Order: sequence, then C-alpha cells, then structure tokens
Amino acid sequence: MRVSNTSFLLLTCLAAFCGLVWSNDTNASNFTIPESQLLSSEFNSIAWGPATVVRTDAPGNAVDFAFTGLTTSSTGVKDNYPVATVYGQQIPSHGNGDFSGFSGYELNFENLDTQAVNVSLLINTGFTGTSGIPSNNPANDTFWQSQWTAILPGQIYCLQLSFDNAIPYNIADNPSPHTQGSDGVATSINSVDRTEVSAIGFQIYASGNSAATIRISPIPEPATIVLFVLGGIMIRRIKRNR
Repeated sequence: MRVSNTSFLLLTCLAAFCGLVWSNDTNASNFTIPESQLLSSEFNSIAWGPATVVRTDAPGNAVDFAFTGLTTSSTGVKDNYPVATVYGQQIPSHGNGDFSGFSGYELNFENLDTQAVNVSLLINTGFTGTSGIPSNNPANDTFWQSQWTAILPGQIYCLQLSFDNAIPYNIADNPSPHTQGSDGVATSINSVDRTEVSAIGFQIYASGNSAATIRISPIPEPATIVLFVLGGIMIRRIKRNR
C-alpha cells in the first residue's frame, strides 16, 4: 500500500501527539479547594488565632472571607480530619488522606481591602489514631506551610504549597517512617506522609488590630487540547478536564 506524502505527514503528527495532553495550567498535578468545600461548615469557623471570620458566596466560582481582629499572630482556617473527599485524592484510603497522586496544593487569593495581608497555605500530615504508624502516637503529626506571601490591596495571587519543598513544624519528634527534618527548614514530604494528609487550609495575619476581606477561588480545571485525524484533516478539539 502506498501512502501519500500528505497522509504520511498527518499520520506522523498523529503518532507524535497521541496521548499528549497540553494544559493551560502548569501546575495541573496540584489539588485545590473547590468552592463547595470553601462554603462548608468547617471553613466557617476559626481553627486558631485572634481573628473572627464571616463568609459570603462571591460572584462566580469564589468565596469572600471577611476577617476582623487580625494581628501579627496568625489566624488559621482549615478542613480538619478527616478531610473531605472532594479534592481528588485516592479513595478509598484511611481517613481520606491519600494525596500521593499530587505534587502539591494551590489556591487563588485576591485582596479586596485597602491594606496588605500575609497568607500561606497549610496542611497537616501523620495520623495519630489507631490507623497511624506507629498507632496512637501524637508524635506522628506534622504541620506544613508554604512561604508567607504579602498580598497587596487589589492584588490577585496564586499560592502554592509544594510537597517537595514545604516548611514543617512539630517535625523534630517524628518517629519513623514519617518525614525527618527540622522545624522551619523547608524539606520534601515523604511518601508515607503524602498518604496521611489530616488537614487542609490556609492562615493569615496583618499588622495591627485590623479587618481584611480576601476573595478565595479554586484554581480552574485545565483545558486539554486533543489532536486527531479525520478524513485526512487534522482537527483540534478543546475540552475541559474531568
């Protein structure tokens, strides 16, 4: 069978692009917090810190968090153990905490106020109950955060916590097989702790006793470009993932 030069070129292109996914999001392997979870009851209360918060469903795929009483001590908001099943983690898994299929966590922040705020993402790892290794050991627990980021008035910023370069606290007493390291020194979260994520959230602080409103939105799902040959013509189709 003879193949024309045009057909051969199209078939070559198809073979080259078969199975290739182009994404408009360079961090497609990260998870985010869906709007539905940001509106859940756990994100409507303060986990620690001096501030109080009131949430409002914002236009589009976003939620406004209005904080009052912010100081230079951080205030945290989180989905505590067991984390919800909406992040795309591997299910079933004990405590719904198996995030080993991701390389990190990201979320969009917009400062709607007139003063700068400082924000970082956070997770906790290490189960401390009967399913933990070793079992019933509070030393398994580690707090991880991204670098603090100052978000100026009107600024929109995408924050990311990389599992390969996260800042730990309460890590010095970690028993094996949990991640070893030093408090405040960025390190990679090991494979065991990536399967035992016990909390997901963010923390915020500001100078002085102040109020601030931030608009938080999940990172949009990436678009996928699919290339295929139909009737000798290469066609490009763009679709949304999931």
